[in-house]
Amino acid sequence: MSSSTATTLTPDLGAPRARLTAGDLGGVDAADLIAVIDSVAARASALDRGDADLRQDISALAGLGLFDVDRTPVAVAATIIEAVATESLAVAFGAWAQRMTAAYLRHAADRSDAAERTYRAVADGSNPGVTGMAAAQRQAVGLGKVPITATPVDGGFRIDGPIAWASNVYADSTIVLAANTEDGRSLVLTFEASAPGVEIRNAPELLALNATASTMIGLDGVFVPDEQVLGEDLLDFLSGVRPQFLLLQAAFCSGVAARSVTDAVGRLEGLGAFYADEHSALAVRHEHMHSELHRLAASPGDAALADLLLLRLDGAEIAPAATRLEAILCGGMGYAHGAPANRRMREAAFLPVQSPSQSQLRWELERLGIVA
Repeated sequence: MSSSTATTLTPDLGAPRARLTAGDLGGVDAADLIAVIDSVAARASALDRGDADLRQDISALAGLGLFDVDRTPVAVAATIIEAVATESLAVAFGAWAQRMTAAYLRHAADRSDAAERTYRAVADGSNPGVTGMAAAQRQAVGLGKVPITATPVDGGFRIDGPIAWASNVYADSTIVLAANTEDGRSLVLTFEASAPGVEIRNAPELLALNATASTMIGLDGVFVPDEQVLGEDLLDFLSGVRPQFLLLQAAFCSGVAARSVTDAVGRLEGLGAFYADEHSALAVRHEHMHSELHRLAASPGDAALADLLLLRLDGAEIAPAATRLEAILCGGMGYAHGAPANRRMREAAFLPVQSPSQSQLRWELERLGIVA
């Protein structure tokens, strides 16, 4: 990394990028990050078409330390992921999955040499990281059981069942997931996608985000040694990482929304003037969300669960609304598949259904006595 002084970007590249300064980024040099983001921007259309490999961007972001949990705190990770999302939600989403895999492994590294070794391989970008934890998140709040079983065998566990959805799924990926034992325990485990019994199923064609290598995985008799058990109490394990999970999801929601809100400004004349009030309201909502994101990310361990859930729900609502408005203001070009506004609209359509879905977020908030 270079040691150049703080760099500020022009506002027309989206609010998060305009705010990139050395003060925001800890030990990450702003100029180095901008170079990575510019590379993402140049390849965004190719990534959308599935003609470019997102692992190139994961490697570049690993070089900045994004996935090194000890080196790069949540507040800095949020700033980086938010800024990347102004150019490609696919890359920001893949980066979130990589960072969360590293976070799960780091959470267990102090008690497991295997977790420490695997963490290093994910943190430095050598191995793609797969977070097969969506079902675990639902189980933790009482919305069903993880459909994966862990059966004790000599020296470890036999793992069986489906991972219904996961991203960054490649033959050399590291997977983290939860599994239930017959005696009522809920384990968190890690293993390689190349392990015998792991079946990476054909990826479905998505509306967008095909570059994230998202698909289903079947597990049939996968052996996981005892040393690769990261935790034996799912609720306790998740309590240590869920704030980061929600904050970094909110970060990529905020980034794609920021780009649409910013790019729409120049189209609020003529017929576009009819949408000025709607745009103004979205801009105010986004600015509040951005401020809350960085307030909470500054001290994740102190953040109230309700605030985190509301933040993530805001992201699920604001990003699709902002990208849709931008597409409307673009007119016919907003309907063209290759147009950036169209790509953002398609990307953001995933956010309300990504786990935790908009429905789950509202359900959790209702349980806390909050009507959203």
